Formats: sequence, C-alpha cells, structure tokens
Amino acid sequence: MTSAEVRQRFLNFFKERDHKVLPSSPLIPFGDPTLLFTSAGMVPFKPYFLGQTKPPFPRATTCQKVFRAVDIDIVGQDGHHLTFFEMLGNFSFGDYFKEKAIPYAYEFLTRELHLDNGRLWAGIHNDDDESFEIWKKTGIPEERIRRFGDEYNFWAAGPTGPCGPDSELHYDWGEEYSCGRPDCGPNCEYCDRFLEIWNLVFITWNRDESGVRTPLPKKGIDTGMGLERITAVVNRYRKGVFETDLFQPLIQHWAEEAGKPYGINPDTDASLRVLADHARGSAMLLADGVAPANDGRGYVLRRLIRRGMVHARRVGPTVHLSSGVPIVARLLGEVYPEVKTQVDRIAEVVRSEEERFGVALRQGMERLQPFLERGTLNPQEVFYLHDTLGFPIELTAELAKEKGVNVDLEAVAALMQVQRDRSRVSTGGFTAPLAGSSSRFVGYDRLESDATVTDVFPVAAQPDQADVFLDETPFYAERGGQTADTGSLSWKGGTARVTDVQPQGEAIRHRVEVAPDRLKPGDRVRAVVDAARRQAVARHHSATHLLHRALRDVLGEEAVQAGSSVQPDYATFDFRFPRALTADEVDRVSRLLNEKIRANLVRRVEELPLDQAIKTGAVALFDEKYGDLVRVVSFGDWARELCGGTHVERSGEIGLALISNDRSIGAGVRRIEMRAGEAAELQVRDDERVLRELGDALRTGPAELPARVAGLQAEVKRLEKEAASLRQKLATGGGAQLEEADVAGVRLMLQRVDDGEKDLLLFADQALNRANGNGVAIVVAGRNFAVKVASPLSERLPASDLVQAFRQVVGGKGGGRGQVGQGGGIDPARVGEAFTSLQDYVRQHLKEHE
Repeated sequence: MTSAEVRQRFLNFFKERDHKVLPSSPLIPFGDPTLLFTSAGMVPFKPYFLGQTKPPFPRATTCQKVFRAVDIDIVGQDGHHLTFFEMLGNFSFGDYFKEKAIPYAYEFLTRELHLDNGRLWAGIHNDDDESFEIWKKTGIPEERIRRFGDEYNFWAAGPTGPCGPDSELHYDWGEEYSCGRPDCGPNCEYCDRFLEIWNLVFITWNRDESGVRTPLPKKGIDTGMGLERITAVVNRYRKGVFETDLFQPLIQHWAEEAGKPYGINPDTDASLRVLADHARGSAMLLADGVAPANDGRGYVLRRLIRRGMVHARRVGPTVHLSSGVPIVARLLGEVYPEVKTQVDRIAEVVRSEEERFGVALRQGMERLQPFLERGTLNPQEVFYLHDTLGFPIELTAELAKEKGVNVDLEAVAALMQVQRDRSRVSTGGFTAPLAGSSSRFVGYDRLESDATVTDVFPVAAQPDQADVFLDETPFYAERGGQTADTGSLSWKGGTARVTDVQPQGEAIRHRVEVAPDRLKPGDRVRAVVDAARRQAVARHHSATHLLHRALRDVLGEEAVQAGSSVQPDYATFDFRFPRALTADEVDRVSRLLNEKIRANLVRRVEELPLDQAIKTGAVALFDEKYGDLVRVVSFGDWARELCGGTHVERSGEIGLALISNDRSIGAGVRRIEMRAGEAAELQVRDDERVLRELGDALRTGPAELPARVAGLQAEVKRLEKEAASLRQKLATGGGAQLEEADVAGVRLMLQRVDDGEKDLLLFADQALNRANGNGVAIVVAGRNFAVKVASPLSERLPASDLVQAFRQVVGGKGGGRGQVGQGGGIDPARVGEAFTSLQDYVRQHLKEHE
C-alpha cells in the first residue's frame, strides 16, 4: 500500500464520520510565540481547545506538515526518527471524547489498513480506568493494555497550552524480536519489538507558565499518527520509514550518484538516511518562507542544510543535497503544491548554502585540525569557529567525538546565548522589510505623533488583534536589549491599545488590540506612548550605562558588557569577567553608581562616524557590527557609549539603583540584576517589611537578626546530628518492621519504615550487614522504595531487574544500576504481595542461571 493510499484512506475514513477535511497549515505557527515550528497536528487548533475562538465545526481531520528540530542530531541513527514528517490526525472540539476516539482508531487500523488486531497493544495513563474499559470493550484484551505514568502517557503541544493524558497504540513485530523478559511490552527499554504508531490525546487542561493545569470548559480529542511510520507498518517494513516510497527515491538517487548501494555499509546507509530526511525538511521549510539565518528558525534551517551537506561529503564527492530538491517536489508536490511551485528557488537557496558552507568548511577544518591534534578543545575555540567562520557547533562536536575529544556543549551554549542577548546599538543595519512599508522613528524627541496607516495585517487565530504599520511612530521597537513601548492608537471613531512593537526590516510593526477591519491603509491615527512606562524603562537603561562605567572603574577595563535586558521594573546586565566579585567590590560598584546618579549628570546625544566616536572614548560592544554613522549617548564626561535606546535627561532622574551580587551565566560571563527608580523604592520597602516580620517572628530587632539566625542554625545542626543518631539506631533494628525469606540460599529482606523517611539505602545497608553480606534488602517508605543487593549477588541478581520485578505488582516507576535501585509512585497496599512475587522471581531466575 503506498503512502498516498494510506493518507487518502485516513482522510476519507474520518470524512465519512462527519469530520471536516482541512488542508495542512504552514510549518510556521501563526500567532503562537511558544513554538518555533508547527510540531503537532493540533497546533493550528489551540485557540479552539482553549475556548478562545468558537470552532466553525465540531470535528476535523488533517494531514499536517510537522517539523521537530529536537530530533536533528539523531536522524539517521535508526529507522524511525525524522525532522519533517506528515501527521495524520482527527480532532474533536468538545464533541466526542474517549468513547469514540478509541473505537475510531481501532476500526481504522484493523478494517481500513487490515492490520492484525492480535498485534495491537494499548498504553494508557496510570489513572485512566475509563480508557482501560473502552479498549477492552473495543477489542484489545486486558493483557495487551499497559499502564504508564506521565513520561509516556501525558502530552502537550508545548510548555504552555492544552494538554492531557493520552493513550498510545503500539504495533507488535512479534515475539521473535522480544528481549525475552517476562515484562516485555510497549516502551520496553531492552528491545524494539514494539513500535508506537498512534497517539490519542484526551485534551483536558490548559497548562500555564508555572505548570498549573486549569480544566478546560470543554474536553477535546487530538490524535496524531505519523504517515511515514504507519506506511512502514502496513507494508511490514520492519527496518523503518526509510524503506517506504516517501524516502526510497531519494536514497536510491544519492546511492546511484555515489555508486554505493544502500544496505551494504552501515555508515553510508546512515548518511543516506540523513540526506533523505534533511532534503525533505529543508525543502519544506523553505517552501513555507523560512530563510537560512544565524538565529531562530533560520538557524535551524541552516543547521539542517549544513548537516545534510556534511553527510553528503561522507557518501561521496559527487553527492549534493540540492540535487534531491526536485525529487522532494515530485514526491510531495501533489499534496503540498507550495514546494512544487517554488522548486527552482528552493534548489537555488540550497545550492547557495552549499557554496557558502564549502568555504566555511575548508577554513574551519584548517583551524580545527590543530585543536584536534592537540587533543583538547575548549568552549571558546568552538564558539570562535562558529562565530567567526560559520563552522557549525554540532559538526565540531561530531568531528571531535570521532577523535576522542570532548566538547563542553553547555558552556558553548552559554556563549551562544550571550551573543544572542548582546545589545544592538547601531542606528543602522536593518535587514530588508519582511512586511509593511518603512517607518520613521520619531520617539527620541516626542511621545505623541499624528501618523498615517500604511499596512494592516490580521493576526492568526486572534480576530480582535491586528498588526499595524505607520509611516512614522513614537513607539520604540524592542531591540538592543530594551523592551518595546506600549500605548495607544486613536482615530476618528475609535481607540485601541498597542501591546507590543517589533522591528521588521525597515518597518515597525505595532501589535494593536483591534479587529483588522477597523483600520485600513491611509487612515490617520494619533499614536501615544505610555509615558510613565517609557520613563521607567529609560531609568533602567540609563542606569545600565552608569553601571557599566562603574564596573570598569572598580574592576578595570577587562569588565566589558556582553548583553542586557531593560524592562520597566528591572534590568539585567551581563559582562565578561573571569571571576565572581567580592562583597567589597559589589559595595564599591553600588556606591559609585549611586554617587553618579546623585551628581545629576546631563545626558548628551551625538551622531558621529564610527571611527570618530571610538576616538572620543565611546564604548563599543565586543564583536558588535555597526553602521558608518552611530549614535553616542554620554552622561557628563563620565559614561559614554554607542547606543540606540531611550534615556533620562539627567542621571538624577534615576533616583536610586539597587544591584544584586553577580552570578555566573557561562564561562567568563557574569550577570548583575538591578532595580532603579520606583522599582528600587518598592524593593527597599519590601525588604524592610520582611526584616520587620522576621524580627517579630524571632522576637529581636533587625540589627540582631544575623546573630539570632546563626544561633538557630547551630541549634538545627545539633538536632540533625541527634536525628541521624536515632535513625542509625532504628536502622540497626530498633523496632523497624522486618520480613525475611530464604530463597535458594539467598536471604530476602523487606523492611517498612516511616513514610517520609529519605535515607532508605541506610536501612538497606544495615539489613545486609545483619545478613552477613549475602542477601537482598528492599526498604519501603510510603510510596517510595529502595533495593540493595549484596556485592557477591549483583551479577546474578542486578538491582535493576529486581526493581522491575517488584514494580510489576506495586506499579510506579524506577530503575537501578549494579547493586542499587530505587523507585517511587508505588501502591503501598500491595507491598506484601510484591515481596511474595519477588521471591518467585528470584527462585525462577536463579534456577534458570544454575
């Protein structure tokens, strides 16, 4: 059965069951800042699930284009992981729930695709008894339904938004592929007998930024099944998706081009799989408007193309990623015409990236080779190769790994973040406009302006919001670390709030709380900035300039700004410095900063040629790019920097600045947090209130609090020692419940201790001591447990196996290694039963390994 047949059968099946068949949405989510790409079929429907917009139909079905950047580095290593794939899905917006979603899925697989129902297993959430009963009634017997926790059976489209428990359908390839363990089933860690093919999500809650789940007004259904994966299963391609008609034409193209047949050399095969996936992914991203860049979506695309090119070189010198673009267009163009109509442009972009990367690769390899021969590679060197030569960090790590050289990717990531956060202070340097006509910024001199609307665009899934472009604007667009202005637009017959302002090439986009049909190009509007908020932001921005100079005066010229974030109620300041500041240095910086604030230094603004600005002492950010003409902001003759942001007229307007101790955010980079003006006054009052409350609670004055706290800490340490001594006595047998059993010469011990006890392994060690080092101890405290195996037995009875055997009865989750294992979330009422079952397991296991 071809992939096209599977796709069409799915859509027809649900169309016959009153689902509206909808086309795929783009890979770039509309109006959803929480997602970089459309990562699931339900993403376009989030407003419906959240109740923000009334759905025009109660049921829908789609074949949605999906891209998941998280899997880039593992594509090619197996037969299933992909970056771009097509997700088949059916959706209910408050119409039906589990009672229909589960039978629909079972019916489609068994009747439409003719899968053997004896090979289908279901995974459900631990607490989902309703799904358990529906699956049994539908046709999957109890022994083929497994329960799991959140790690397997809870789903969300992103860090926030709709979420809920889910039920997964797994395909069983057969016992001949089993690990042989008695608990082998879906999600088995030891074999690949089972393959997840369909996920049925029962949308129940909305999760906010803090992780709190709020029940939705109406529950919904969101299902997702990868077309590539189900096509492989239907055709019994056990090796995976790359055997299907969606990939084989691409793989065979490059295999023939290189003269290296697929299926002979594992390394070549892996590279051919990477090429096939990355050609599809890059072509589809380009078709939806993503362009190669050094950040955001464009960075992911560039990384994808360059990783594909690295593997192309491994297959052979004649192999090029771009040659696969026409094949992708042929395979997917009928369903997604955007890739077919743009095939020439897409291929040209990929070819251009190949040429650029060829230069970067040669230069990077010349610089990288000496590091690899030296046998070490520090994060700064990796960052230099990327930042200066465009050499991908992932490629550096990959090549280093082949030579046995480790790369600290976390430290490199911190350097990358510093680069992204770095202030952009030039008044020039804008890219070409993405949408809207160019806008003239007049907000340095005034906070109100009469302007003409040049463009109005709707905001996807937000019918009461619009993106408005003006010919001139007093609104500062977010850049250089400074947050955007807010305020209002008013016109004859209406007023609307401006909630966000962003640069968009040479244009400035205003996000306005108004229906897009209320404004049109040519309308005259009054643009008014929230003056109080602008002034609060200005206080913090000016304070960062004074803080920068104070740091350099106290610490020396090596303290150089690396980035900042300026908000109305706080600012963060990042700077390069090799160590933490001492308490005395922090105090000196704070005193100097506030001394210059009280000096009421006059702000002066000049526009100068870059070289002249530098000669006059203006501070430029490390490795920043500037235009020929730059804006210089000075406070008196003391602080002088290149800056495009907004500031107070005199430093005295800042009022007061409070700074925190510095902390590390990466190798050689420190961060200080600061509050200025009213925000600083509020912090002082809050701190004073806390001191009063602590003093009242501890019955002492603020000045005596440190001594009082020190006395309490000493008392806590004394009590902790006393408690530890009592626990030691208890662990040695002082009244704890202990059950024992002798199984084939092995002493099994079960000890139950108080719920909440943390040091379970201490009790396990004491139990083993009483068994003269020849036994297994299981210690249970409420819903948690620990397992310790005596050293002579650990090879025959690994703790990880005993944990799994114990969990078969008590549930929960856990694992282990060597002699030690731990777990949690168990059913305390079944511990005795589990101990008996464990005895049977040990007896059988030892008999099999005699």
